[in-house]
Amino acid sequence: MDDRGLRTYEMLIRVRDFGAEQAASFPPASLGAELFAQVSAAATQLGNNVAKQVSGSTSAQQGTATKAVARAALRDGLERLRRTARSMAPTMPGLDSKFRIPRNATDQELLGVAEAFLADATPLSGDFRRFAMPADFLAELEEHIAEFRTALSSQQSGRGHQVMATAAIDDTLEGALSAVRQLEAIVGNTFEDDPARLAGWTSARHIARSARKRTAEDTTTTPAPGTAVP
Repeated sequence: MDDRGLRTYEMLIRVRDFGAEQAASFPPASLGAELFAQVSAAATQLGNNVAKQVSGSTSAQQGTATKAVARAALRDGLERLRRTARSMAPTMPGLDSKFRIPRNATDQELLGVAEAFLADATPLSGDFRRFAMPADFLAELEEHIAEFRTALSSQQSGRGHQVMATAAIDDTLEGALSAVRQLEAIVGNTFEDDPARLAGWTSARHIARSARKRTAEDTTTTPAPGTAVP
């Protein structure tokens, strides 16, 4: 949630609390009570969606870090196979052309290349072992592929949850602000002769402005009288 959304959320909490404190002035069947209930529900929903947004962002960041490690391990394994295949090519013509890694491959392309390497290397496992590849090199490659796929899925899932939570926050804020605008007239009419409660309402539904960034002019010190200006 951005700064504007956060300040709006704080306003909704104040409006909710105001409605709870003044509930006796808004009968259960009235429009005012219905609108205050909408604001209260929106405040609760926003809190849940903010938690989901933060969780999705954290998962995406964690997935990105894990993916980077898994991608590096997978690429190292593929590079090892590629180098070995090149050394085998003089006695097995054309083998090196099967084990090529595109430059700047995307995540999905790299997964496709790894699957192809695995498929092509499997029937030649004995030949690769003759060139000192580990006995479990195929199992190791499968493991790297699985780890990279899992990390990629975690990253994408986290981003998806973050996007959905953000969209839900925007929709909830829009509906809640509509309720507050309607309450403006209802509360004003209800407490027309009660300045204290009107002041409380005005304070509750006010959205504070963000602190203005200080400009160069704000930070310039005015010279004292008689001081030479450079």
